[in-house]
Parts: sequence; C-alpha cells; structure tokens
Amino acid sequence: MILVTGGTGLVGSYLLYELTRRGHKVKALLRPGKKPYETRKLLSCLSAENEHLSDLVEWVEGDVLDPFSLQQAMQGVDYVYHCAALISFNPRDLGKMIEVNIDGTANVVNACLDNGIKKLCHVSSIASLGQAEKGEIINENTKWKTSRLNSGYAVSKYGGEREVWRGIEEGLDAVIVNPSVIIGAACHPKATNSLFHSIKNFIPFYTTGINGYVDVRDVVQAMVLLMESDISGERFVLNSENLSLREFFGKTAVILGKPYPRVAVNGTLMALIAWLEETRSRVTRSRPLITRENVRAAMSKSSYSAEKFRSAFGFTFTPISGSLTEAFRILGSMKK
Repeated sequence: MILVTGGTGLVGSYLLYELTRRGHKVKALLRPGKKPYETRKLLSCLSAENEHLSDLVEWVEGDVLDPFSLQQAMQGVDYVYHCAALISFNPRDLGKMIEVNIDGTANVVNACLDNGIKKLCHVSSIASLGQAEKGEIINENTKWKTSRLNSGYAVSKYGGEREVWRGIEEGLDAVIVNPSVIIGAACHPKATNSLFHSIKNFIPFYTTGINGYVDVRDVVQAMVLLMESDISGERFVLNSENLSLREFFGKTAVILGKPYPRVAVNGTLMALIAWLEETRSRVTRSRPLITRENVRAAMSKSSYSAEKFRSAFGFTFTPISGSLTEAFRILGSMKK
C-alpha cells in the first residue's frame, strides 16, 4: 500500500494517475472539509480509456500538521510519497510556509520512522538548492548559502529537506527530488483560469530571467523509478530545459497562435510596481498581485543540470514545447 500526501496538487494528482495506472493500491491524504472533485476530474481526463482509475484511490482524512492523523493514515502502508507543500511568494505567507513545509515534513518523517515505512520520496524543489555563483550550473552538489535573495519559499523547502536528511540519519530509506518549474495542467478551476489569463495578457512582455522547466509527467515517472530502485539517501535535480522567460513565453505563443514576446520589462520598474502593490494590499488587506519576491524570481538567471538522474536511469526528459502542448490540451478538456 502507498500513501500520497498532497494528492490534490499538481504533482500529487499526476502521481495518483501514474500509480493507479500501474495497478498500485493507493491512499491519498485529504485535509478535513476538502473534496477531491477536481482531482477526480483530472484523473478522468488523463485516463479516458480507464475512467475507473480514480475509483482506485482511497481518500483518507488527515493533515501533515496533525501527527495523529498521519499515524492513522500510515497504517498498512509500505511506501510514502510526500508531495504536500505550500507555495507562495507573498512575504505574509512565510509563517504558514514554514509550518507546512518544515513542520509538516518533520511530522511525515517521524510518522514514517514510527511506522516502519520501507521508503519515502520527498518532493523538494530547485529553490532549496539556493543561489549559484555567476555562470555556475546548479546541481545536487550546490551548497546552500544564506542570502537575502533567497525567497521565503526557498527557505521553507530547504528546511523541509533538512528534516528528510535527519530522518535518513535515523535509519529511514528516502530519496529527494528537486524539480525545476513544473509544467502541467493544474487541477483547480482557479489555477486553470489564472494560467490562461496570465498568458493571454502578459505574453507580449518578458524579463531577462532564466529558469529551468520540467514536465510534471517526467517528475512523477522519476519519483516512481527512484522508489522502485535500491537508491536511498540521495537527491536528484529534475530539469528538462533552461529557458529565458522570453523563450518560454515564445514557445507558448507558438502553441496559442500569438505574437512572439517583444517588450522587455525593466527590473527596476517592476520592483517599484511590486512595492506599490504590496503597500496597496496591506492597506486593503487583500493579496498582492505581484511581490518583490516575484520580481527577483523573474529577473534571476539560474540554470540547472539533471545529468545525475539522466545518467542513473538513461532518462530522456520531455521537450518543454511538448509539455506545454499537453498541458493546454488537458486544460481544454477540463473546461468542457
């Protein structure tokens, strides 16, 4: 039996599809009061010929912040995939991110140790690798450096990863994956509409930033391969391509039949707009549309290498153009 945390998220949803498609018995943790309707809808879109797959998931009520519920959920479980996390670039969410991404991961690790779980796969992030020196390609050996440039999300994911390393030292078999920006069809209507809206309105604009991108299907396949292997106590960067934001938007523009991005956005101007937006949000007690952490992420130039995973498994990552095409196909199906 397998337990998946974060089963209603992007990675978790695709992982549920992959595991059930392979015939595994799966439990998925579901926070109290939540319904997995959108996840079931996505599973149906992904498995048009196997619509019964969503019925193979046993949803169990629980929360990574509730140690008792984790103990209950892990009864009869052999393997755990920890996908649950909070992602935000809003400084006001830092406390909650620390709680979910660090304390929640500590609870999962402790429950795995208490219940004799055979192996844990923890979904971390390239954000936990920190900042590289200028021109350096970031990989599994890049050392974390404390810096004001690290986002709150990066700090929380780095802290969560430390809890997994602590569990490994205490005897837990575990692997860590560090995916770059994950491309895939989100489950929730709000996320879907937001994606279409953002691309429609901002595709003419671009910043000078560079980042890594990877297909969500590659991420879950990598996770399963690692869990089925004898590998333990290691981390793996998962990344298909390093692209400038202009290149990324350009690939999207081709798919949507829109003009190639042509307007470069000044970082100083963006930072000023973000500061004004953060100020407005504090006054109105609403969420900011853009923050200075968003701006730093959009302007940073970071490249990543997944050579370690490629070499270990002879793995070929999906080109990002194909990832975007498939994501929009699924999103279109979910809107019907």
